Amino acid sequence: MNTLRLQHRVTTAAEPTPRVGELAAMFGLGLDAERTVDIVPPIELELTVGRVVFLTGPSGSGKSTVLRLIAEQLRTERVIDIDRVVVPDGSTLTELWDDPLADVLRRLSVVGLADAFMMLRRPEQLSDGQRFRLRLATALREAERMSVAAERDDNAFPVLLADEFCATLDRATARVISQGLAKWARASGVAIVVATTHDDLLEPLNPDALVAQQLGGAIEVLTR
Repeated sequence: MNTLRLQHRVTTAAEPTPRVGELAAMFGLGLDAERTVDIVPPIELELTVGRVVFLTGPSGSGKSTVLRLIAEQLRTERVIDIDRVVVPDGSTLTELWDDPLADVLRRLSVVGLADAFMMLRRPEQLSDGQRFRLRLATALREAERMSVAAERDDNAFPVLLADEFCATLDRATARVISQGLAKWARASGVAIVVATTHDDLLEPLNPDALVAQQLGGAIEVLTR
């Protein structure tokens, strides 16, 4: 188990330009002192094998910052950021990896790409939403391989991070993918942390921890 202690605090002081002075006068602000702002107030977040963590809140509430803080505290080789995953191209979906076909089909099924006609396409022939799901399948493969390598170290399990999770998908598909991903994570021993403004994914993800963020820095961590 890893207990992460997260906080991001910034100190700001506006340069007293004429425009800044005009704005300060309009809102009754003082410009003679630095201000300390908690972008992410102090919180503790536990990550364990197969744990599902759901970050939700409006745009600008600090979800991406929390993901970055998590990545910074964990060993780099344990973190898989879906946005940074590179998908091979030039081959059909079933030929992208040299794994047994059953493993390839299982991962494509988790992300909703197991349709026979879909699997005969190449990555460059997919829509934006389908390419996101293929990146997710590629991340699952990498995480599974890392999980096998870390079997003897309880503190070395891989952690999958996803910002703007399922943002390019229609809501029905997003809920199906969320449910499948949560089931996969618990079976594979991979912790996942997903962030999105869409709170309709709460039920299908059925997270072990919910991090609810609000504009202005307020944050609440609920666990079960």
